[in-house]
Amino acid sequence: MLVPGGSPIAHHVHTHLAGSAAGIDLFGRSAAGLLDPDAATLVRDIQEELLDERRRLRRMADDLGVGEAYLMTLAARAGERAARLKPNGSWTERTPLTDLVELEAMRVAVSGKRAGWQALLAVVDVHAALDREELEMLAEQAAEQDSRLAEAHHRAAARALVH
Repeated sequence: MLVPGGSPIAHHVHTHLAGSAAGIDLFGRSAAGLLDPDAATLVRDIQEELLDERRRLRRMADDLGVGEAYLMTLAARAGERAARLKPNGSWTERTPLTDLVELEAMRVAVSGKRAGWQALLAVVDVHAALDREELEMLAEQAAEQDSRLAEAHHRAAARALVH
């Protein structure tokens, strides 16, 4: 349901701004704890890209005149923190299963972000504030991020699911 007085594009952009904040938190926290140093480096690199993407999305929101729904962003970040409580087979230490589950969450986040860019591409001709080239680049970057995460996910699965 839309916020009273909010347009569909405002709600869509607000949702993705909120998700981007939670995703940045997820990537930052995960990078600090991943057992695979190569995966940790990859996740840190993608987090840097996510920070740039969020700045771009925030600018798009401003250009569209919709701003940011800060309560929605706060709720998404709280949800990301609550997700840290997921079981991983150990209550006291990080396990290979933790890496696997977190990489899966990151892939889901990147997939949702890519879908958001694609949705904005579908209406780029209706909203002059949107830039087709930028949105195409962002959608392609999300596809590349997922491809890189898929490799790390494959390695994590091989470590976590051997027993």
